[in-house]
Amino acid sequence: MKIRITPKHIPYFILILFGALLMTMSIMNHYYFRTFAFDYGNYNFAFWDYSHFRISHLPTATGTFLQDHYSYTLMYFVPVYWLMNWLTGTYTLVIIQNMLILIAGWYSYKLIMHKSNDHWLGIGGLLLYFLLLGRYTSFACDCNIAILSACFIPIFLYYFEVRRYVPATILFILSLFSRENIPIWFIFIFIYLIIEHRKERRVIYLSIAGIIISLAYFILLFKVLIPAVETPEKKFLLFNYAALGANPSEALMFIIRHPINTFMLLFTNHLPNPAYDGVKSEFYWVYLISGGILLILRPKYLIWFIPLVAQKELNDSPIRWGIASYYCIEIVTLLPLAVYLVLSDIKEKYLRYSLAVAVVIAALFVTLNKLEVANQKLKYASFPEKEQIYNRNFFKSPYNVKGLYHLLSLVPADAKVSASDFILPHLAQRQFIYFFPVVNDADYILISSVHNNYLFSSEANEQFRDQYLNSRAYEVVGEEYPVTLLKKKPLNAIQDSIVGCDAESLDRKGKYVVFSTGEISEAIKFRTDKMAHQGRYSLRFTKDNPYGASYHLFDFANYSKVEASVWAYSKKDDCQIVASAGKEFYVSSNAVTERTNDGWKKLKLEFKIPEIKGSDLTLYLWNCGQDTAYFDDFVVHKIK
Repeated sequence: MKIRITPKHIPYFILILFGALLMTMSIMNHYYFRTFAFDYGNYNFAFWDYSHFRISHLPTATGTFLQDHYSYTLMYFVPVYWLMNWLTGTYTLVIIQNMLILIAGWYSYKLIMHKSNDHWLGIGGLLLYFLLLGRYTSFACDCNIAILSACFIPIFLYYFEVRRYVPATILFILSLFSRENIPIWFIFIFIYLIIEHRKERRVIYLSIAGIIISLAYFILLFKVLIPAVETPEKKFLLFNYAALGANPSEALMFIIRHPINTFMLLFTNHLPNPAYDGVKSEFYWVYLISGGILLILRPKYLIWFIPLVAQKELNDSPIRWGIASYYCIEIVTLLPLAVYLVLSDIKEKYLRYSLAVAVVIAALFVTLNKLEVANQKLKYASFPEKEQIYNRNFFKSPYNVKGLYHLLSLVPADAKVSASDFILPHLAQRQFIYFFPVVNDADYILISSVHNNYLFSSEANEQFRDQYLNSRAYEVVGEEYPVTLLKKKPLNAIQDSIVGCDAESLDRKGKYVVFSTGEISEAIKFRTDKMAHQGRYSLRFTKDNPYGASYHLFDFANYSKVEASVWAYSKKDDCQIVASAGKEFYVSSNAVTERTNDGWKKLKLEFKIPEIKGSDLTLYLWNCGQDTAYFDDFVVHKIK
């Protein structure tokens, strides 16, 4: 039987082509270890956590995912986790995201067809949907609820326009609960619908009801729901509009009182750093050239972009102003609809189709041009290795991918793990996962020598790595550059119950003073030969650098008591031994048990080990005075 291909098949080919493109980019970015702990690691952890009916703290930050974004979006897909995750693993979320993008594109095509009754305009809108720059810069963030929630809007609009109000209502509710900015966006969408259907009483009433519900939920969200999940350690930080006010109500009053100033803020750099000049204009030029200029022919389609542009350009963060990452994704989702609905009102057929083709070509050239880092204002916000599939380096990895996956296979699914950036997203689907150098009670550590935690300096990252590589509490069980896999030794393999630091021994690189177990005590710059209780060296701490010689009790759960002592030399009794476990536990002592004729004092600290959840128990020395102090022969005795 001969299959006849007709123009009606073109939308399906477009969906298959771009579906394959998006899936390839997402999967390859994750496969080649280009996904980030702060993005895809958190998302994978939260998705697994929700799917197991828990709401736990994120591996990379204080607080839960719900505290970071008050969104139920990931919860919608819990059934998909149980259907697919056994096969797709940590790739499940990017597959869900790409499927939603394709579905939203399909409904955009259907809505253009419904409103224009023009098959070719529908095809043009579908092409523009997949060719806009923001579709590809969003790969920088791997997966995001902004991308997921934006996909609900074209589907809602389609069902609302065809008068299928039950599915439209379901989509409306799912959208409201999907992200903090959606209620405000819906107010403007309903205003557009009122203008578009101003002669249809039922549509007007439904739209007014939608505005009231959206406004009520927005107030409920910021007055009740978000404060309900806040804690002293984790406040809601996504309202970053200092130019307008400290909260949504202050911002609204500023906009009402100063409309001209607010309008000017949409186009000018309101930060004192001139390096951000032109970032906002770059955004406008990119999307005006990609078809947005046509909206001046039908200004009603500008209405639903007002809150999107305002939330971008009035924000305190310059990266949000421009074309980088996912910060244009809502605009990218609705712009094709608006542009091709404008074109559908042009009576002259030749002009209509000429503009339809011109928009697609312009968008393609703008996208290819701006994907090049040299052509962008904020070059630091670009990730060409994740966004440029046409670059041959996209399909290369600087690592031995097969070897790294072998290391990952050595980690049991239920093990507690601490991992470096880029590694963490592959291991995040478990109950206990920590972002190195946070280790806590991890059974396994995957340390990368090149993937630094950006919260720390390179020197600090290297010190953390050396500390665990030298620790007798862990052993190396696998290595594949740049990643080393460490496994916690069983208790009976850790025979040291007395650990000491006499300031004499150094690590293998000669950069750090170490304890008798090989764990790092302090940087060599704090070692001095000017004073010593025994031997040649001691540790010297000043008022500018008062803390040091930290010893982490990795296995504190296996002991009941600690006795620590150190010899100190100072003019006054202002030296202390401290034991701390974050905010859960703190004890210190400057009790002197012995003195020598040459001025050295022996300090002692004793304490019972408390029940601690999710923190390291650390002992360290503290010079709490103004004068220089010297410490020597620091001993920690762990008692079962």
